[in-house]
Amino acid sequence: MNYFFITLGVLFIIYIFVSIKRNEFSVEESAFWVLGGIVVLFLSIFYKSLDKLSSFLGIAYGSSFVFLLAIIFLLFMNFRNSKNILKMKEMINKLSHKVSILELELKERENKNVKEEKETSRRDSSRRN
Repeated sequence: MNYFFITLGVLFIIYIFVSIKRNEFSVEESAFWVLGGIVVLFLSIFYKSLDKLSSFLGIAYGSSFVFLLAIIFLLFMNFRNSKNILKMKEMINKLSHKVSILELELKERENKNVKEEKETSRRDSSRRN
């Protein structure tokens, strides 16, 4: 067994749980990272099965298989993050439109109030005369 990678996997999973507890990370997003940590633990403990699995898939070296898994995992996470960024951009656009409309309504109300105050002050001044 490779104790370095086992320790690394355990520390990684602990870090994810601590980040969730501190509300730095959402539970949904952390599920994929916990899965990645579990894969690292599994491959560290059963490293001989890595060679068998990679040869079964036609990959010459176990380390190449690990890199392939890492690349696929990171591409998947990049795709998810891109989708989330697009959703956030759409939400920001909607919110900015709502803010613009509310600012316009506020200006219109302020203008209306100013006009009403002017009319009221004119009436008061005409009554005094």
